Amino acid sequence: MPNYLHKAGGTLSGGFPWSIGMISSASVGEAAAQTAWDNAMVAMWGVSGWLALVPSTVELTFTSTSTADASFRQTTITKNTHAIVGTGGAGLPYQVAEVVTWRTAQATKWGRGRWYLPPMTAASLAAGGFVLATTSVTQIVNAVNAAITAWIGTLNMQIRHPRGTLSGPGVNTITPIVGGDVANKCVIQRRRADKLVPTRTALTY
Repeated sequence: MPNYLHKAGGTLSGGFPWSIGMISSASVGEAAAQTAWDNAMVAMWGVSGWLALVPSTVELTFTSTSTADASFRQTTITKNTHAIVGTGGAGLPYQVAEVVTWRTAQATKWGRGRWYLPPMTAASLAAGGFVLATTSVTQIVNAVNAAITAWIGTLNMQIRHPRGTLSGPGVNTITPIVGGDVANKCVIQRRRADKLVPTRTALTY
């Protein structure tokens, strides 16, 4: 059964990139695997409650699927382009990301993976700030569930282990994803907008 490398991404305000990825095993060919993945991302970005939390300056511009070789490097690739934007207001800082954690049956660090979603709007925060509102988390869950519904039955999502462990999986092996969750705590994705040149204001000293 072939393994596939899936990616979806786009731009943040100012053209800075964002992306998420997934690995799957599937009995279908690359074109059919990409159709399932693309349908899943379009379904996710079609959830109105989710889009209302995504700034209008954040856009989904592409999805892609590559056939992986034995070392999980891409070989061929099939790609779709999009122009789907959020409908929300001002966004949180570039590096602020909401986390979707994907879990296998293994209760260890190597048994899970993550999506770092693009920044939400400032309105997505709880009334007291600092964490996401419960309603915001619910809308993210609804959007991700829409994606899961679209790929289930065609794509079997996996966590790849790029390095072997003493008591766990071997190098370049995969473990099936069996569930996931969304946290109300945001994290920092340092690589996003790392080329941004900040505007500085001098102190009086």
